[in-house]
Amino acid sequence: MLENRPLRMSDLERITGLKRRTIHYYLQEGLLSPPKRTGKTMAYYGTEHIEELMRIKELKEKGYCVALIREELQPGRHKGKKAGDNADNKSDRKQQLILKAVDVFARKGYNQTKISDITSAVGVGQSTFYIYFPSKKALFIECVDQVFDAMFKDVWEEIKNEKNPIRRLRKRYEVITKSHPQFIDMLQVLRMAVEDDPRLDAKRREIYTSVYDTVKHDISGAVEMNLIHPSPSERDIELMSHIMVGFLETAHFILTMYPHYSEDELIDALLEMSRFDFSVTEPSSR
Repeated sequence: MLENRPLRMSDLERITGLKRRTIHYYLQEGLLSPPKRTGKTMAYYGTEHIEELMRIKELKEKGYCVALIREELQPGRHKGKKAGDNADNKSDRKQQLILKAVDVFARKGYNQTKISDITSAVGVGQSTFYIYFPSKKALFIECVDQVFDAMFKDVWEEIKNEKNPIRRLRKRYEVITKSHPQFIDMLQVLRMAVEDDPRLDAKRREIYTSVYDTVKHDISGAVEMNLIHPSPSERDIELMSHIMVGFLETAHFILTMYPHYSEDELIDALLEMSRFDFSVTEPSSR
């Protein structure tokens, strides 16, 4: 990403769409922070210069004169800032783009979403987008990862400490259906976007495998504790795991189409049809 390397004047031109002479003019007028110089003709810039140039460009388009732009930008604005402030601002802006992108991708789908849809929702220019992400695909993959990571973050310890695999499996379903429906939205978008794209297909398989492995682990645990009757074969356990993962998308569709059903009713029905023995209050080992 651009923020990890120093930028040259040619980078500023490419990213902002401004001409070299225009950027030099802003430097001369004191609108743009001075670059870091390593020699008489060698100057390097950072992402803060991109932000400043985009702000200047925005104000110019609104009809501000140089004097008003200078007043708006407040010379010396970098003085007295803590060393971590700029990094924090970058992190905040990147997070804003990710959060808005999740909503836009879920609503419009991957192929129909344009970078301008996301930047407009955040209120920044497309040039700012490319400071943080090299492409729409890179942003989408970060969105999928973030939604997936956030899904169990708050309840991970609770799920991990639950010894009963049936209750543990139920908690997983409750987290997804009740607290993080956007995860299902992103899975559906990802499934529709994988055509002819190996990287997106690999991400879909990675996410599916992660969910499948946790479900299979819980079902296998229930078998070991004699909570499924009759006891299924290894192949049956695999098939049950696949069916339960597929149920996530089905449940989301049912709740959308038939709102008179509750999440708890659907989860109860799934677990009952999975031959779990609910008469056993405490699991017993074979």
